[in-house]
Amino acid sequence: MRPSKVLCLLAMIFAVILTVTLNPGISHSATRGETVDTVIRALGLPLWGGGKHFTDLPPDHPFAASIETAAALGILHPSEQFYPDIDATRAEALMFSLQAMGLRHEASLLGHFDKGAWPLMPSYIAPYLSLASEMEPSPPGQFLDDPAGDLSPGDLRSLGMWLRNCRQRMEWRKEIKGERSVLVLSRNNVGTPPSEWGVQSVEFGSEDEARTACDRLRAMGFSALVHALEWTWVVRIGPFPHYLEAWETMMKIPSPEMTVVPFSQNTSHALFVAALAFDPAETPPRIVTAASVSGRRLPINIIAENSGAEGAINGGFFSGGRIIGSLVINSRPLSGPYGDRSAAGWNLDGTGITFGRGDFRSTITLGKKTLPLSAMNSVPPQGGIAIFTPDVWGYVTGAPPDGLEITVKNGTVAGVRPSAVSNHFVTREGFLVIARGYPARELQGVPDGTPVSIGTEWAEPAFHGLDFILQAGPMLLREGKAQNSAEGFGPRTLSVPHPRSILGWDGSKVWFIVIDGRDPWHSAGTTIAETAALIRRMGLTDALNLDGGGSSSIWWMGKTVTSPPGGVSRPVPYALVF
Repeated sequence: MRPSKVLCLLAMIFAVILTVTLNPGISHSATRGETVDTVIRALGLPLWGGGKHFTDLPPDHPFAASIETAAALGILHPSEQFYPDIDATRAEALMFSLQAMGLRHEASLLGHFDKGAWPLMPSYIAPYLSLASEMEPSPPGQFLDDPAGDLSPGDLRSLGMWLRNCRQRMEWRKEIKGERSVLVLSRNNVGTPPSEWGVQSVEFGSEDEARTACDRLRAMGFSALVHALEWTWVVRIGPFPHYLEAWETMMKIPSPEMTVVPFSQNTSHALFVAALAFDPAETPPRIVTAASVSGRRLPINIIAENSGAEGAINGGFFSGGRIIGSLVINSRPLSGPYGDRSAAGWNLDGTGITFGRGDFRSTITLGKKTLPLSAMNSVPPQGGIAIFTPDVWGYVTGAPPDGLEITVKNGTVAGVRPSAVSNHFVTREGFLVIARGYPARELQGVPDGTPVSIGTEWAEPAFHGLDFILQAGPMLLREGKAQNSAEGFGPRTLSVPHPRSILGWDGSKVWFIVIDGRDPWHSAGTTIAETAALIRRMGLTDALNLDGGGSSSIWWMGKTVTSPPGGVSRPVPYALVF
């Protein structure tokens, strides 16, 4: 090299050194603002066109639009300042990226079940590193090899390419072993952030309760409205185009309990599935009612925690506190059939699960008199007879005044009295019989000590004598074949994507499965046909659709692992536990 060129090169190096020395603010690392801008643009998220929020973000900042977009979408936590010009780390860049893809729930699960995986990282970032390390496609290697390192411009370019690849296909799967079961979590595809947010209350059992709460919120100055769900009611405030507006509104409300939820239902291919697999020979499933714990309906975590369970899932359908469809617990029927919809049943000996039609006929025998049962745990019609069990009732509300009540304790009559002078108490040692019209006259003089028994005749002979049976539907798989019967369900239930709950069998293990839905950022849900195809790919041979929508929920090892619509688990009358 000529001396003149050497001198020129040395001069250029000296100039760069001098520039950096005299301008210490110049950095060779990517900033937080650059990072967020790359994430927003690589994922193709529309830029927020509203006003400014962060106090340290001037309107002419080169990345202002992207940063405010991230705040409006809830990617960034509510705060007054963002510090857009400080250096970003690779770990922070991964966290922003995964939050923008809608993986906040998955990270929260790893933060609970996979603690200590990244001991040198802050606890709010470590779960995102665990999540990224098990994703496909994998992030650029340096992000996991040295997550604490500053983000370079080259790293930022690699991050953008990875995010664009994730938009085309993204998969995550995680297996976590418990004491008696395995939890399998999976997530497919990048979600679509909501375009609107709202504030939603807990669910109310009656419209009157919801309206009372709504009136209280309106008196506080909020524009609240009552919104009907499948069988319950909630109060909503909004929509808001900015996450922070919804969050600030929620923080001003002392009662009732409120949650920020997405209001828009954008199209999305995001899908989150949680599945529990266990051997029924080692830990047979059980059905536990809310009333056996306390109250007519409870969230499944309360039912599970009070029944010594490792895992739990919601059961079949209900309306208010009334169970819909056949239900048998410990060989005793608690609810009559709803048509001939499908059901599943099993014994405590762990021999597997039986699937088939869930309808049956039932009778009650008192001494030498046998009468057809008209209802179970609901008021009988005129000229009918019903039983009320302690699994569902402590005492019967709405008992007809013209009825005759018979207390059955330890299999024999323990008292007879008119409903008009009764407290309608249901003994824990038996059940209460209420008869009206002809049956009441037939049983008027039945003496104490008369033996009482309940008889059932199942349409599916294999259900006879089983310890537990529940009717739901429709049937999804039977002996490996997809089932196509609508079983009386309408198109809105069958053909619209919803959260789904499934009870399944693969020949050796029982499966509790929930597919989250109604949140395009986290999981869009599935149709019945899509549900059947998904669980068939999982290797199941038989599967029954359970109650879905806001009821869909799985609890495991002390935590609700699914994300129910509205963010709060719906109280249910019973749950399946093991």
